[in-house]
Amino acid sequence: TSRNCGGGMSPWNTWISCEEVSGGQCWQVEPDPSKPNHYSPRRTLLGGASGGAYETVAVDNTNKKKPVFFTTKDSSDGELRRFEADGNGWDALHEGGQTSYLEFLDDNKFQWTTDISAGEDSAAQHYPN
Repeated sequence: TSRNCGGGMSPWNTWISCEEVSGGQCWQVEPDPSKPNHYSPRRTLLGGASGGAYETVAVDNTNKKKPVFFTTKDSSDGELRRFEADGNGWDALHEGGQTSYLEFLDDNKFQWTTDISAGEDSAAQHYPN
């Protein structure tokens, strides 16, 4: 990985490292040398196909079978991205899952949308970096 910024711990005790560079990605790293994935960090689905300059990641593990990850981007229209995993464990960040973006609406309401442009527009208007 390169130009890592922040990151966060997964519920299964791996580290997610976010690259803060154009086209950057979020990588899952196994810190325990006794585990099978220790020597093979892997790009996750958190950054999407095109990537971006990612700041950090947080996780809501309320539903242990389907954790929800949030990533932020370092740009004036850097959308807040939500990834709902289809499972738990190493493979949950590499297979399946759904990505959506925070969109603020009128009257202090919001929704999660699959339209990345709506998420970027909302970020630029309501919380520019």
